[in-house]
Amino acid sequence: MARKKLYFLIIVLLFCIAVGGYFWVSSWGKYEFKNQEVLLSDCDGDDCAEVCINYLVCKRPDSFAKAFNDSIQRQIIQKLLAKDTLISVEEAGKLFLSQYKTDKLQFEGIAPYQIQITDTITFQNDDLVSLQRTGSEYLGGAHSIEWKSLLNFKPNGTPYTLEELFSDNEKVVELAEKYFRETYNIAQEQGLKEEGFLFENDIFTLPKNIGFSEKFLILIYNPYEIAPYSTGTLEVKIPLSEVTPWLSFNINKPKK
Repeated sequence: MARKKLYFLIIVLLFCIAVGGYFWVSSWGKYEFKNQEVLLSDCDGDDCAEVCINYLVCKRPDSFAKAFNDSIQRQIIQKLLAKDTLISVEEAGKLFLSQYKTDKLQFEGIAPYQIQITDTITFQNDDLVSLQRTGSEYLGGAHSIEWKSLLNFKPNGTPYTLEELFSDNEKVVELAEKYFRETYNIAQEQGLKEEGFLFENDIFTLPKNIGFSEKFLILIYNPYEIAPYSTGTLEVKIPLSEVTPWLSFNINKPKK
């Protein structure tokens, strides 16, 4: 039994290293980030509930780090516990496993809960740090859920709201719909609903998750957001050169 648990922990650890870059430090420009790992498990025989989280901690500059780290950790805790509370990520992970124990007593035969989260910086300059958070979770039900979230941070470390990213939201929506239709081969005269995309009143809207890479504005629609679970995560990429005129910050500012 102990050997099975050891094998399980080794497998999970290798997964976290592979996807998260264990002990990885980025010190491009004025920012320095380090991956922080939380790896927890609770095994009953061959069934193991697990928490595997690789999240980013900013080490410098201090003017950015405090607000950034607070936001990053609060969002992970919210994901683990479905509430905002002032505890550490590790403590939240332990409570996540504890909740599985409680639910297991109430619901016979429930499969072990599992959650995996990995953070990656996709873009940074002096006006913007863009982060992609990739996750997979099983909290009961027929299947696990895979998702992505995109977070954007100001020079003071606080998150941009979606409304704050653009100086002309209508222009960006118009451009985004053009690329959405091109990506999924939808003619301009076709309704989006005809192709299985469930926008309110069949009117295209931007997703909840918008981020940046070196070359693209990235739009992410997660499962159930505009399409059934079976469709998976939908991603649209727009060349930065086309969206730059309507950004509220200088995307071309060099790194220092």
